[in-house]
Amino acid sequence: MAKRRNKAAKIRQMLAKHPDASAKEIVTALAAQRTRVTPAQVYNVKSMQGKPKTGRYDTLLHAKKLADALGGIDKARQALDLLARLM
Repeated sequence: MAKRRNKAAKIRQMLAKHPDASAKEIVTALAAQRTRVTPAQVYNVKSMQGKPKTGRYDTLLHAKKLADALGGIDKARQALDLLARLM
């Protein structure tokens, strides 16, 4: 079985070495290392760099802290209903 390669990791490494390189230059450099990528893959990885990785898990933790602070889910729900009426 062939060894699986992580193309995104290779693109990130290349971008770290050459931050001002164009997508076409990155594709050419990786092709020299026998890794086939497209300019679209390079643009995708480049656009995702520097963005924080947040998700629903963080939101759920904040909701749980709110519910705990208000004394339970029912009281949190009442507070949110009251807030919705005020808006």
